[in-house]
Amino acid sequence: MNFKAYDIFSSLIPGFLLLLVVLDYLGLKFDVNLIVAYTAVAFLFGYLLNSISSWLEDFYYFTWNGKPSDRLLDGKDIWKVRFYHAEKVKDLLIAEANKKNPSKGELFSIAKQNCNLSDNRVEDFNSAYAFSRALLTCVLFGCVFLIIKHYFDWRYYLSIPLLIVVWLRCKQRAYFYAREVLSNYLTSKQK
Repeated sequence: MNFKAYDIFSSLIPGFLLLLVVLDYLGLKFDVNLIVAYTAVAFLFGYLLNSISSWLEDFYYFTWNGKPSDRLLDGKDIWKVRFYHAEKVKDLLIAEANKKNPSKGELFSIAKQNCNLSDNRVEDFNSAYAFSRALLTCVLFGCVFLIIKHYFDWRYYLSIPLLIVVWLRCKQRAYFYAREVLSNYLTSKQK
């Protein structure tokens, strides 16, 4: 089993953040003498956050007005993430699908298969999106737990703008990843 530094940090960072929220929620103080145990628990929390964030992906797509890959294939992009070759890529993918009326999910899957065959940045974009998704789930849970516990203190409601910023950044990361897959596919077909 190989662990990359990304795998460790992508679990530890959201895991530690959630651990701090749980300690506060339970009314426990952080004890520096338990740092090794906290690290193990944080890694477990991060692992669980990655799983839960994956399960919540359809909910996130709903809040983003659809799946980023589907929207990009339809020629719809967002602020900060533009894709100007949607029609061309979609035509190439439909021709390669060898199927009448393939779904956008099938088309994107074909594009991903082509990307994985060559050395590219797609994996980095996917990792950044997965990390953002786990962080969004962590902040979502953190906001809920902190506001429930401290509903009487207005300062905890300041976590809501943080949630909005993390939600927006996660959305952008999802679009960056989808655009990278589609751009990489187009580049491979033009060679």
